Amino acid sequence: MSTDITQVLRIGDGRDWHFVNGAWEDGDAGVLSLPAEWASADGAGMQGYHFAFHRHLCLGDGTVRFAFRHNGFSDVGVVLRAQDASHFTLLHFPYIGQANNTQNFWAALSRMDDTGHLRLIKLDLIRREPANREIWHAVALTLRGGKLHVRIGNHGLFAVEDETMPRIGFIGVCQFNAGSIRDVTIEGTRADGAIWDESVAQPTNWFHPCPNAAARWQMPADLAHLPDGELLLTFAERQLEHGAPSRLMTRSTDGGRTWTESEALLMPMRDASRLHVTPRGRLLTVAHTEDGWVSSVSRDAARTWSAPQPLPIGTVPEGFDRWYFGPQCLLNLADGGLLLFAYAQASHEQVNVRQWGALHAQAFCCRSADDGDTWSDWANIDNSAHLGVAGQQDNLDLTETCAVQTGDGAILSLTRPVYSPWMWESWSNDGGQTWGPCMPGPFPGYATPNMLRTTSGRLVVAHRLPGLTMQMSPDDGRTWDTGTMIDSSIWAMGCMVEVEPDRVLYVYYDSFESLMRAQFFHVTARGITPCPRAEVSHD
Repeated sequence: MSTDITQVLRIGDGRDWHFVNGAWEDGDAGVLSLPAEWASADGAGMQGYHFAFHRHLCLGDGTVRFAFRHNGFSDVGVVLRAQDASHFTLLHFPYIGQANNTQNFWAALSRMDDTGHLRLIKLDLIRREPANREIWHAVALTLRGGKLHVRIGNHGLFAVEDETMPRIGFIGVCQFNAGSIRDVTIEGTRADGAIWDESVAQPTNWFHPCPNAAARWQMPADLAHLPDGELLLTFAERQLEHGAPSRLMTRSTDGGRTWTESEALLMPMRDASRLHVTPRGRLLTVAHTEDGWVSSVSRDAARTWSAPQPLPIGTVPEGFDRWYFGPQCLLNLADGGLLLFAYAQASHEQVNVRQWGALHAQAFCCRSADDGDTWSDWANIDNSAHLGVAGQQDNLDLTETCAVQTGDGAILSLTRPVYSPWMWESWSNDGGQTWGPCMPGPFPGYATPNMLRTTSGRLVVAHRLPGLTMQMSPDDGRTWDTGTMIDSSIWAMGCMVEVEPDRVLYVYYDSFESLMRAQFFHVTARGITPCPRAEVSHD
């Protein structure tokens, strides 16, 4: 049987609700809210994501009206047609810092399954709706069969057709960090007799590689895979608010399942250095200091280091005072070459990044043919000037670059924008000597780790929209999947390594300035799937 209903959602005493990661409560003015102590709690599943499922509202077709707002990094949404706490569809509105800077408003439809990951069905840039903080956005969602139509404010539209969506299921709400939702009103057909399954829980796929309870915030930097199989993980650890971070390292000899107690990072210029294993198996660091580019080498797995030596790079572009590395700065090539990536700010006056278009930056690459001893001139990642077009200028919206070499030898780079809604994509067909022109890339994203090409030739990279989202390409970057959100993401970044064929370890920043996290996952033809630590073999 079915019943037509109209109901405003209220938490009341909570007995009608199934909560994941903390009980909700009724706030002022129709707000459904979380107590402050629950807002950033780890809990199960994805860090800081809180769900409330109504045990008695199992709906088919209908309309959901509500209002929401963002205040900083946040995500807010409504749960649709849930079968249990780990099988549901989620309409949500992710918001990261760059959304405010760039005036980009995003909407997403995702589905959680028994992996504990959110599979993106659609992520779309919504035009004609402001992305500023502290604005209440009115939403009217209509669901008919597998068709979802959403109106946001007066003019914003989001529509999805997904015939795989269940035809009935329970309603709920979702919140991450500094978001708010209010006035949730349901109009539709209730499926009477449906019973909520209390027994199903969202799985937890992450673990802490260095669970040091004294640490306030761990920030992973580099993950090096030595020729003998040992893994080295470098990271910064801040224990006191506003205090200088310690630079540390930990080791693993079993493919990343377990790690040693952290030790001081002894390499020279450790506050600025980046760690990398070269094509010939040398352990190298590079850094940019007040005295220029320097490097150092270790022959005993980072226990001792040579004295820093100037890094002989060719012509350096003029007019750039400060240079930066992104989460990935070095890439080995199949021919034994080595690429170095960096970016520099091109705005010399004091600017506010939140003023659209104010900050300018350019990204560069140089190449070594002798395992890092000498280097070419810097080449602009856009490098439009090499096309020979009179007056053509290079892209000024390029910052952190990640890159991978494809099966045919070409090099694909994805570069984090300052203001573009999409990552910038650029290719090199001559081993990194020339690049570009840049073009809008296949998906939006910020703060990527290193991009990988697995043994089976699949590309994988992570970024932080709508959360900590993995994208996979089965065909060397020609096409990409819609994305898999594996955790929440205020920071993301971090580093990845393939520990076994098509099995990847990713170590990343957490969302709330605490212990760094790690996950293992398989990269399959169907996408990303989690891999428990116990399944990682070690020869």
